[in-house]
Amino acid sequence: MSQHHRKMEGWLYLIRSNRIGLQFSRKRYFVLQEDNALNCYKSIPTSRTEDLLQSAQIDSCTRVTDNGRENIHRNVLFIFTLYNASNHNDHLKMGARSSEEAAKWIRALMEAALKLDWTAFSSIHSESMASDVIAPSPWTIFGCKNGLRLFKEAKDGDLHGKFWDDHPAIMAVGVIDATSEAIFRTVMSLGPSRSEWDFCFAEGALVEHLDGHTDIIHKKLKNHWLPWSMKSRDLLLRRYWRREDDGTYVILYHSVFHQKCQPERGYIRACLKSGGYVISPINLGKQSVVKHMLAIDWKFWKSYLFPSSAKQITICMLERIAALRELFRAKLGNQRCFDSSSGELTRDMRMAQTEIETTMDMQTSAENNNGENMGETDRSPSRPTNLSGSLIQLNDAADEFFDFPDESEYEQLEPLRPFGEQRQPKLSTASGLVKRLHDLAAQKRGYIDLQEALVGETAPCNYGTTLQKDPSCSVLSSWTAADPSTFLIRSETYLRDQHKVKASGSLMQMVAADWIKSDKREDDLGGRQGGIVKKYADQGGGEFFFIVHIQVPGSTTYSLALYYMMDGPVESVPLLKRFVEGDDVFRNSRFKLIPYISKGSWIVKQSVGKKACLVGQALEINYFRGQNYLELGVNIGSSTVARGVVSLVLGYLSNLVIEMAFLIQGNTEEELPEFLLGTCRLNHLDASKAVSVTPWKH
Repeated sequence: MSQHHRKMEGWLYLIRSNRIGLQFSRKRYFVLQEDNALNCYKSIPTSRTEDLLQSAQIDSCTRVTDNGRENIHRNVLFIFTLYNASNHNDHLKMGARSSEEAAKWIRALMEAALKLDWTAFSSIHSESMASDVIAPSPWTIFGCKNGLRLFKEAKDGDLHGKFWDDHPAIMAVGVIDATSEAIFRTVMSLGPSRSEWDFCFAEGALVEHLDGHTDIIHKKLKNHWLPWSMKSRDLLLRRYWRREDDGTYVILYHSVFHQKCQPERGYIRACLKSGGYVISPINLGKQSVVKHMLAIDWKFWKSYLFPSSAKQITICMLERIAALRELFRAKLGNQRCFDSSSGELTRDMRMAQTEIETTMDMQTSAENNNGENMGETDRSPSRPTNLSGSLIQLNDAADEFFDFPDESEYEQLEPLRPFGEQRQPKLSTASGLVKRLHDLAAQKRGYIDLQEALVGETAPCNYGTTLQKDPSCSVLSSWTAADPSTFLIRSETYLRDQHKVKASGSLMQMVAADWIKSDKREDDLGGRQGGIVKKYADQGGGEFFFIVHIQVPGSTTYSLALYYMMDGPVESVPLLKRFVEGDDVFRNSRFKLIPYISKGSWIVKQSVGKKACLVGQALEINYFRGQNYLELGVNIGSSTVARGVVSLVLGYLSNLVIEMAFLIQGNTEEELPEFLLGTCRLNHLDASKAVSVTPWKH
C-alpha cells in the first residue's frame, strides 16, 4: 500500500469498557485513507486488505472531541472520541501516547469530516499562531536575572510600571532548548523527577480529577528557599491545560477550596490569585519560549510589613524557569538528538504514572457518553453485522473480557500516588454508577472557586431585553458594540501573502442581548413569542436577524444571546446567503469567532486568547432557521477544553470586559476580503443578574 494513499497512520489505543464499567485498552494500527476510510489493523499493513480488522467511513456526520489526559490502568493517555452526530451511541474512543500525536489525529479526522483540502486546512490552522486582535501589552520589563527577562503587570494609570501592589503579577520569560511537549510533560509532573528542577517543590498529589483538561492538585513547598523564620507554605490549585494548533501549551492555575484537602498543621496555605505557563515552540519546534507568571498572596501575618519580601519570594519562585532550562541543557549534552515527536522521551520526562486517579475511569467513561448507557450494541459478545461506515464496529468485541493490557504495550512511568488513594482499586457498583451519573449531570464537585459568583434572585424574561445597552461602558452588566478596528481579518490578497488588515466596520448592527439562566438548555430564542425577533416578523418588515446564542450547561444553564440585525436582503451578500441557506457542514467549516478580554486578569486572558477560532470545529452548534432569522446555539458543554475555559471565566466574570467579533471565513478570491458580521463588548457581566426563564404559557 503506497504512502501517498494515506492521510495519516500510526499506533493508537482503542479504549473500551467491560460489563462492570472498567476501562481497558487495545493497541491497534490505524490508517486514515485518502477516501476518508479509517482502517484498523493488528499490525502495520503492507496492503490495504492485509490483516484488516474493521473499517469505518469518516463523513460530514462525524465529530471529533478532545478529551484530554486520562488514566487507563495507571498509564496516562491522551484521549479523543469520534462519534456520529446523528447517533451518539455510534462512537469510538481512542488514545495516543502523546498530546502531539493526539492533536495530529484530531486535526486529520476533522479535516476528513469537513472534506477540506489538506493544504488549505493547514493554512487555516497556521494563522492561529498570530493574534487576531490589536491590543497594547500591559507588561513592563523591570529586570533580567539568570538569563530570564522579568516583567510586571502595569495597572490602569501606571503605564510605566513604577508602582507595586502587595501581591503583584510578575512574569519571567526565557528560552529553553526543548520541544514544547517535552516541557509540558515536565511541568505537569508531580513526581520525584520534579526535584531535578523545581527547588521550591517538596511533594504534590492529585486531589480530584475533573476532566481530561482540568484537575485539582495540592503542592507542598520547601522552606529552605524562603526567608528565615518564614513557615512552610502549601497551595491547593485548580489546574487547567490546553494545546493550541501551533503547538503552544497553556497551563493555568488558581487557588481553590476543597473539602478533601484542608490546611495542615505546620503549613500556611498561600493563595495563588493567578498563574501558569505559556510554552510556545520556536526554531521549527526545536526550542521553546516559556512564560511563567505568578500573582501570589503569601499570607504574611502583617502583610504591610513585608511588601518587598513578597515580591522577592515570587521572583525567586519564577527563577525555576532557569533551572528548567539548565535541566534540558544537561539532557541535550547526553543525547545526540532530542525529538519528542518520536515518543522516545527519557523516563524522568514522563508524566507521573498515577497522576490521574484510577477510580475516575468510570466517571470519565460516563462523562464521555453524556450520562447515557454505554450501549448494548457496543458490548454484545457477537460482532455486529451490516454496520458499514459506523464507528462502533471498530471496537474489538472479542476483547471485551480482557481487562488488562499486555504490559509490553506500555512503558514504565514514574509512580505517584494520588491524594487519598486507596490501596485496593474501587469497583463501581450499579448504585455507584447512578450516583456518578447524577453528579455529572448536576456538575457537583468537591471544590469551590475562590472567585465564584453568587446566583441571585429570579425575574421575568422578555427575550432581547434582559441585558442593558450602555454605549458609555459605565454600567455594570451591560453591552455595546466593540470597535471593529480592534480585530484583524483576511485581506483581499490573503491567499497570496497571508496578510490581514484591520476591520473597518461590520455588516450588521447589534440591537439586543440576553443574559438568562434556566434549569435546562434553552434553544431557539428567536422563535419565542414576545421576543424582539418575533415582533419584527409580525410587523412584516424585511429585517434579517443573526443570533449568536452561547450556552453554558450545568446545574444552572447560563445563556448569552447576541442579536444582530441587517436591513438589506440576505441575497445581497452571496457568502452570507450561502451560509444562511447552506447545510450544517458548510456552516461549521466557516463560522469564526475572534475573542478578546480587554480588561481582566492574566489567567483569564490566557485561557481565552486572542486568536480566531472556527467554532463549529471545536463545539457543537445547533442551527435554527426562522422566517427572518438564523440562530446559532453554541453548546459549550460539547467540549472539555471549552468547559474548562468557561468555568474559569465564570469565576472572574464580574471583573471582565469581554469583546468578540463574528464573521464567515473567506476561503476563495471571490470571498475576500473578509467582513465582520458584528461585534460586541460585554461590560462586567454578573451571574447573579442573569434573568431566570419562566415556563411558557401557551
